[in-house]
Amino acid sequence: MKVTLSALDTCESSFTPLVVLELAQDVKEETKEWLKNRIVSKKEDGGAQLLFRPLLNKYEKETLENQNLYLVGASNITLLLGAEAIGLVKECNDNTMRAFTYGTRHNFKDFNDDNDDFLTMAECQFIIKHELENLRARDEKMIPGYPQAKLYPGKSLCKSLYQPAS
Repeated sequence: MKVTLSALDTCESSFTPLVVLELAQDVKEETKEWLKNRIVSKKEDGGAQLLFRPLLNKYEKETLENQNLYLVGASNITLLLGAEAIGLVKECNDNTMRAFTYGTRHNFKDFNDDNDDFLTMAECQFIIKHELENLRARDEKMIPGYPQAKLYPGKSLCKSLYQPAS
């Protein structure tokens, strides 16, 4: 049986920020919205199915002066399925090291369905980075707001966004 992510897996009630994403100061609003939608969209829709929100001021419920800082996180199931996708090796209950699979998760040392500490912070960050780097263009022809930034199906969005505009 193949495990898939559902809408419930993106619940922000337990949002743990894992990565800070900073966009250029002059990035256009339509580009920000498009990128956010791609990050939070379901996998089957070409998204990363991650959690995403602006960085808030510690004392106020407002965004910081720099409106281009965002926090990225993931639900526990997204992280576990990501660990399987990247072939993360973990210690099993029999003291052997094996690639983690969601289907055999109970065979791994220190795994508990109620425990969010199975994956280290570094492993979680690596999974988020992997998910972001693997966002690919689908049917977009350009980055919204930047008609000179051409896209084609399968092209990495992150690599396209990092390139300076000509």
